[in-house]
Amino acid sequence: MKFKLLVIILLIFTSISCLAKSNNTFKVENGLLNLQYTDIETLDMIKLQGEWEFYWNQLLKPEDFKDSNKNLIPEYVKVPKSWTSYSLNNKKLPNEGFATYRLRIQKKADLEKTIYGLKTSTVFSSYKLWINNKLIQETGTVSSAKTASKPKFKYQDIPFILDPKEGPTDKIEIIIQVSNFSHQRAGIQKPVFFSKFGKLQTESRRMDILNLLIIGIILIIGLNHLIMYLYRKKDISNLYFSILCLVMILRNITTGDRLITYIIPNINWELLVKLDNFSGFGTIPLFSLFLFSLFKSEFPRFIRNLLLILGTIITILVFATPAVIYGKFRMLFELYILLGGLYLTFGVLLISTFKRRPGALGSFTGMFVLYATAINDVLSSMGLIESAYLAPYGLVIFMIIQSVTITSRSAKAINNNETLSKDLKLEKENLEKNIEERTSELQKQHDELIFHQKKEQQQNWVNVGLTEMNDILSNNKNDFSKLSRQILTELVKYVQGQMGALYILNENDEENTFLELVADYGCTNEVRKEKTQIPTNIGLIGAAFSDNQLKILNNTPDNYTKISSGLGKAIPKSVLIVPLSVDEKVYGVMELASFYELKSIEIDFIEKIAVNMANTLNTVQMNDRNIKLISQFQEQTQQMEEKEEELRQNLEEMEYIREQYEELKKKANANA
Repeated sequence: MKFKLLVIILLIFTSISCLAKSNNTFKVENGLLNLQYTDIETLDMIKLQGEWEFYWNQLLKPEDFKDSNKNLIPEYVKVPKSWTSYSLNNKKLPNEGFATYRLRIQKKADLEKTIYGLKTSTVFSSYKLWINNKLIQETGTVSSAKTASKPKFKYQDIPFILDPKEGPTDKIEIIIQVSNFSHQRAGIQKPVFFSKFGKLQTESRRMDILNLLIIGIILIIGLNHLIMYLYRKKDISNLYFSILCLVMILRNITTGDRLITYIIPNINWELLVKLDNFSGFGTIPLFSLFLFSLFKSEFPRFIRNLLLILGTIITILVFATPAVIYGKFRMLFELYILLGGLYLTFGVLLISTFKRRPGALGSFTGMFVLYATAINDVLSSMGLIESAYLAPYGLVIFMIIQSVTITSRSAKAINNNETLSKDLKLEKENLEKNIEERTSELQKQHDELIFHQKKEQQQNWVNVGLTEMNDILSNNKNDFSKLSRQILTELVKYVQGQMGALYILNENDEENTFLELVADYGCTNEVRKEKTQIPTNIGLIGAAFSDNQLKILNNTPDNYTKISSGLGKAIPKSVLIVPLSVDEKVYGVMELASFYELKSIEIDFIEKIAVNMANTLNTVQMNDRNIKLISQFQEQTQQMEEKEEELRQNLEEMEYIREQYEELKKKANANA
């Protein structure tokens, strides 16, 4: 395992060394680049690196260099390099200020008009460019005053023409004015390249295609792992890796040639710098979350939390303050990136690799390549080494290796699941034979249990209904009208019906008996008027009364009484007519209508209630008759008492008259 790892590292180092070699051996010395003995046509881009003329706190134009009275004395400084690394009079230059760079190129004279070009990258933070006394390019606003200077980034190929007919073509003078009051880095920190304009354009298109290809690869990888996360949210590593891919895309379009400026040409300079720095400094927390999800045992939680806290603080500082402020802490930020990256690479991934954790070798290889290429680019931009920029290649290699690593983990998990599935399938087939009978038995028991439960529920429904109806019957024995309305209403509601009517036999006229409507539920006034009195020998109600038999009607005809509501009318699905009888004597008929077909248990329940209603109605009617008889008896008794009193008074009057007669008779006899 260790030997295999060492071989991989050796191959990576060899590849990087080969790629990092530069074919640019030209050096600018004392502000002069001598290309007189060089065929520029046979060369690729020439990096204009070396000692440029430098004039601090001076914004000079081409005519200033021709004025002998100015007596300009240049300093010679290394380019590319930030002027904060320069020292004048043993004092390092500040980041804020302005200066002029000058470079002269001597070459073979052109025999015909030729288009040359300069490729400029980021100049911190605004500049003006003259070539052979002509103002060719102005990016941002160059000024000696902080308030007037406006920063801007623009990666571009700048063409200029040398025509023998217009003047000598063996010399090229490049003058660049630079002002910076917005960034900690200042001046020409990125390389400037010189070549035929066609070659510059070809190289630019190649780099654009490469960047777009890299962005496309990373985007596809990121979307793939995001989809994997959405389908399997337990594997959080896919989510972290997809977010990391998006941040890497952000870094690719906000650094280098800054592709985002092609999409948003007028993007705010400060915002662009913030996105640039965030996409760099914000990667360590994302790497920490991602690697912690894969290698928890080799990644202490407190170190992960420390990296997250520091990364969060740095991110807040970047977005909450201008570049000139947070740029003062750039060295600390870069130290955080360096130490964090080294720890993740060698403190987590290398240890995990030695412990043979699944996917650790691939993760370590990808991270090592990424950081090796990033360090190469940093050293190259600082001028410490001469090499090609390899970060895009390292980024793609890292993303592909990491994607393959994660995918292989998922594939292994799927393969293991398939193997387990096959084993479980065989075991299941064996178990099915043994448990089939038991399952059948349990199913039978289950069906019986469900049947008994259903029967019990039905019985409970019946018992509860009987209790409720009997309570109504028992509580209203003394009020026949209230009893009729309440028992009918509650019964219709309990069976979820929509309409009901209660008819009681009226025998006041023995020669003309009829069924009288004493209570209804859900009936219209029209129905009430029509059904007030129903003969005992007409229709289904009369038949149910005469035969003392229940009548049920399903799929009622169109001419049947419709159930009416505020929204309309509808024909009931089921109609039930139940005679109210006790000991073969029928006291009345109850009719119920429903939009649903009544079940047998509901019909049985209604029949039981009908019997109880008949008994109660019989009792109530008997009580009413007894009360009437008692009332009649009391009236007759009172009348007899009144007649007896009148007779007694008459007897007393007759007795008084008789006595008067006797006295008169005695007086008459005495006188005689």
